[in-house]
Amino acid sequence: MLKVLVRKDIVDAFKDMITKIPHDVDWDLYEGEDYRDKVLAEKWDVIFGEKIFEMDDTVFVQTLRELELALKYVVSKKDYESLRTKYNLLLYTPELQGAKIKETLFQVQKFYNSYPVFALVSEKGIHKHAYVDFVTGGNYLSLTYHEDLPINTGASTVFIDDAPPDFQPPSFSGKKVILGMNLPPKIDIPFVVIPPLRERRMDIPYMLDGVLRSLQLQGKTFKIDDGLVKVLTSYHWPGNTQEFLEKTYEILTLKDPAEQVKSVVSDLKGTKGIDLKEFVETVVEFVEKKMIEKALEESEGNRKKACEILNMNYKTLSYKIKKYGLG
Repeated sequence: MLKVLVRKDIVDAFKDMITKIPHDVDWDLYEGEDYRDKVLAEKWDVIFGEKIFEMDDTVFVQTLRELELALKYVVSKKDYESLRTKYNLLLYTPELQGAKIKETLFQVQKFYNSYPVFALVSEKGIHKHAYVDFVTGGNYLSLTYHEDLPINTGASTVFIDDAPPDFQPPSFSGKKVILGMNLPPKIDIPFVVIPPLRERRMDIPYMLDGVLRSLQLQGKTFKIDDGLVKVLTSYHWPGNTQEFLEKTYEILTLKDPAEQVKSVVSDLKGTKGIDLKEFVETVVEFVEKKMIEKALEESEGNRKKACEILNMNYKTLSYKIKKYGLG
């Protein structure tokens, strides 16, 4: 969305210019003495008139040719900012990491390009805003459902979250509307179902990478054990992305493998989708490997002493060392 203030006597030429711009343009007119008030009333991208104030990110022009060039410049700048936003989302946002979720993301983009109104349907804990951020380049108005929604808005896209399945969105003239729902709509609205985390476990290692990259930007460096990655991947994440982020940040502050596993299963939000046998086996292997590593470290590599520490016979320890690649 471009915000432009122009003088009333050039409005016809200006209207012709904006028909060639692949962006929505929100514009206003001034004449004579109301110029100063109009300049201060909004945050403008382009103003046709004298530069009477220093205004960051506002281009002042005084000829039609300058106006035409300024509009093209601002369009290019906004396109670049949108691409940069999408790149950062794909690189750093855990919700959008992994090959599996990319299929859904491209479907959301297709719906955004095809329909004036559609819904994103997901379980609680999925970060639906991440998908809206991506398809809009971050240029949208975010609302939470309530009875009195605003009819007039300057944004080209409106996102209404927590909408009930029978919600009929109000008419936003010339604007796209995205609804966030926990259940499929009961009325005739196209919708995309965002899969829960338990149905895209293959994405979890990439989501972890997204978390680590975000922390690196803050000057923090962490390393996650491959065994712990397997534990996190085999867990069913009933609270979806929100639970994943909360527990991952907590786990990164812990050193004890038993405490890390305890953190995963603490405050259990449900059991739907869990493969208990697989999860327990993965947890046992992770903790067992860490304990053997610690015993070998304390015994300075002496396997007999490690057997005494672990109360394990020599043959079993040798097998485990080989199994976990510790020898």
